[in-house]
Amino acid sequence: MEKIKLIAFDLDGVLVNGCGSWREVHNALGTYDAAEEHAEEYYAGKITFDEWARKDAGLWYGVNIERIKTPLYKIDLMKGIESTIPELRKNYKLVIISGGLQILADRVKEKFDMNYAVANRLLTKGGMVCGIRQIVDFEGKGKILQEIAEINDIDLKECAAIGDYSNDIPMFKVAGFTIAFDPKDKKIIRFADEVIYEKDLRKILPYFNSNGRK
Repeated sequence: MEKIKLIAFDLDGVLVNGCGSWREVHNALGTYDAAEEHAEEYYAGKITFDEWARKDAGLWYGVNIERIKTPLYKIDLMKGIESTIPELRKNYKLVIISGGLQILADRVKEKFDMNYAVANRLLTKGGMVCGIRQIVDFEGKGKILQEIAEINDIDLKECAAIGDYSNDIPMFKVAGFTIAFDPKDKKIIRFADEVIYEKDLRKILPYFNSNGRK
């Protein structure tokens, strides 16, 4: 068992509770039904993930970025995060890798003084949404984790990954230790070393103490 030095977290459903940053904004702005059509196109193989993101962000063109921030800042933090992240920060580098929105990822990173937050960034002009910089696609989390590990001279075997959905599987495939946290997709369970079925982030702490992963 390698000594873990870095822990990578998914954001939506792991560090924050709710239906996901994209959906929270769609719900708030009344664009959910149109976004569902884009999702159906993606899962039917008619558009790529990047096209899906661009089409979704296109529904918000001309919207003041502050209107985007409002529902994102109202999303509840995951139960137990207030004590869990400060405790882990004592011994590990902490990273957020999310297919959600950078606004929310930065908010959590800054609140808990985490090391990195990588997500998808809305572009603005004059304070209004005008596009998206797509950084984390459906298959991209593993590569991003690898890049962050290399920058910090950390072997991937010394990285842990915590996620809840199938887009976390690429990250699970490269990390040395993995936890499926309140999994939303059964496929991710096959790639997890441990599974937690309770929405309480404190439940991950026993895996990062004297059992050799600390």
